[in-house]
Amino acid sequence: MSKEGKWRSFPQVPHVLQYVSNGNYYARVKVASKLIRESLKTSVWSIAQLRLNDFLKEHQEARITVVCPTFGDAAEQFKLELKGTSGIKPQSKQYRLYCLQKIEKTWPALWKLRLDEVTAQDCREWSARFNKEIASHYYNNTIGTLKLVFEVGIRANKETGVKNLRTQR
Repeated sequence: MSKEGKWRSFPQVPHVLQYVSNGNYYARVKVASKLIRESLKTSVWSIAQLRLNDFLKEHQEARITVVCPTFGDAAEQFKLELKGTSGIKPQSKQYRLYCLQKIEKTWPALWKLRLDEVTAQDCREWSARFNKEIASHYYNNTIGTLKLVFEVGIRANKETGVKNLRTQR
């Protein structure tokens, strides 16, 4: 029973609620940090259980459609955002793009990997090889650009599923 006494929950069936005043059953599930509550349009327990299964299948399929973007997709989104940013000087934007080109040149396989496939160990190994090739100032800026691309990809994935990035079913 809820604090105000309007909703009854069922510990054995976690996605079902019953509105006490009229006896109707509701399904409840959390998808992408959003709580979805929908009427099962019945006050009969056995029918509510059948409709609950359909409701859960429908909303669990929606979870599967969002796929983590590839680094290449996140890099393209980064370029778009960089182009639209007015608080950065044109030369600084060009420098970031140059850093991005250096990443692609020294780690070409990264562009095809999904963001969730890139491990910290992969980054450390690439970083160790890359650090030997260039000056420390340029190295630090390139690492900063790499982090920014990851942030753009993660933010885009959180905000809208995959804002302007690929989805797959």
